[in-house]
Amino acid sequence: MTLSEFLGLNTFHLLLTFCRVGSMMVTMPGFSVGYFNVQARLLLGIGVTLVMAPVLGPVLPGLPATVGPLAFFIIIEVFYGIFLGLIGQAVTASIHLAGTSISQNSGLMNAMVFDPVTESQGALVIGMLTTIALVSIFVMDLHHLMLQALYHSYALFPVGQNPVAEDHLTTWLDILAKSFLLGLSMAMPFIVFGIVFQSSMGLMSRLSPQLNVFFVALPVQILFGLGVLWVTVPALMMWFLRHLEDVLMTFTAG
Repeated sequence: MTLSEFLGLNTFHLLLTFCRVGSMMVTMPGFSVGYFNVQARLLLGIGVTLVMAPVLGPVLPGLPATVGPLAFFIIIEVFYGIFLGLIGQAVTASIHLAGTSISQNSGLMNAMVFDPVTESQGALVIGMLTTIALVSIFVMDLHHLMLQALYHSYALFPVGQNPVAEDHLTTWLDILAKSFLLGLSMAMPFIVFGIVFQSSMGLMSRLSPQLNVFFVALPVQILFGLGVLWVTVPALMMWFLRHLEDVLMTFTAG
């Protein structure tokens, strides 16, 4: 192999790897937000590409002779990267569902702050849970498992393989359904608390009609809601991190 062929082949491998890595970071939660510096995102994608491309060299195809196969490879790699990023979006959906339900049942729905994931106004509990989850991912070294899942995705989805739309859609919907169930499970203590609290307030209004129930109920609801949240946050985060680990392990285990 001549020097020009060697350089051309390695440049082609870097391009293919960057297509999947870059498109994944464009759609992944946290990296895809508008306030995330574009230059930092680009440098991070290039850094991951430079690390992974030499390792992936044996499984990557050779440089095609025409433009048609090259364009096909790029389109397929971008598709797989977007698919991996959307899986991350499906996993984090459980946090938003749980945070919304917790806010509604604890009287904190009107406390709105900026949500760093959706880039819009969201309930205070959603922002808190999202921040704790992101910090926990790095503390528990799950970002290493993310890189491993990205590496093993080349065994599950080889470069140039035609994507099977039905299988990809089924996988994504299955993860989304599990995330929905997880979100409901995380919010279940607060749903039970909300039902019991509202029922007791209704009974109190019947027993004492002259009492301004709305004036009394909201501070008590917020107080007890914060108490339940304080007790359950560690368990909620463990459920979420275990769910994220299970999803990533499906790619790592092949």
